[in-house]
Amino acid sequence: MLLTKENITEIIPQQAPFVMVDNLVSADETGFKSTFKVEENNLFLKDGKLQEPALIENIAQTVAAGFGFVDKQAGGKPKIGFIGGISKLNIHALPTLNKTIETTVTHLHQFENIYLIKGENFCDGELLVTCEMKIVVQE
Repeated sequence: MLLTKENITEIIPQQAPFVMVDNLVSADETGFKSTFKVEENNLFLKDGKLQEPALIENIAQTVAAGFGFVDKQAGGKPKIGFIGGISKLNIHALPTLNKTIETTVTHLHQFENIYLIKGENFCDGELLVTCEMKIVVQE
């Protein structure tokens, strides 16, 4: 575990109650992996299910945590990034209360400070969401 719930907010700009990632599991040049437990106090929990915006935000925060961790390991400070666009979004299922989401982010392309990534959420091996995001990182 590279980052845990206790220190993830040192790397990402989001703060409670809007944190949608608990642990950064891995981070390297090919991508990032995280986990997130669906808890009762989540802003996006409705009728016992975590809603789509939380899953999309989870992917974005996984990117932020991954880039932040890599920057910190290199001796720098975490940079701020913005979602420049979302495409190829497919919602397959929604996770329920007390389930843990596993998120995988794969780097597809980079042009200067713009990154194209593929994000996927899984719960108990079931695919929840897939999408591509353009992330613009402030230099």
